[in-house]
Amino acid sequence: MSDWTVRIDESTNRLYLTLEGQLSVAEAEAAADEVIAGAKQLDPGFDQVTDMRSFKPTDQAAVDHIERGKRGLVENGVAAVCRVVAESTTGQMQFDRAGEGAETYAVAKAESVDEAEKLLDQRRSG
Repeated sequence: MSDWTVRIDESTNRLYLTLEGQLSVAEAEAAADEVIAGAKQLDPGFDQVTDMRSFKPTDQAAVDHIERGKRGLVENGVAAVCRVVAESTTGQMQFDRAGEGAETYAVAKAESVDEAEKLLDQRRSG
């Protein structure tokens, strides 16, 4: 079982992405499309919270869409991303490696969405 959701919060200029389970190629493609569309709705300098506590490794074709989603974030002006992760997992490492080197934004890790929001808020006010 896999699932993903994208939510936009224009008041905080933040995109929320939740990834659960092992995404199929079609799911990864749809999620990347939705992330890019959501990023276009936000102002440059936006943040993203990626909740991937239950994300599982997937095949390379799906990872290619994850990389495309990350490029779309950069192209639309993402400033920082905070990934909500479980203890180090293979899925998290695979996600981290997707598009490695192309990330031109700050990346932090947190153990909950609340912690991720606090880290991003502190970054903005710091």
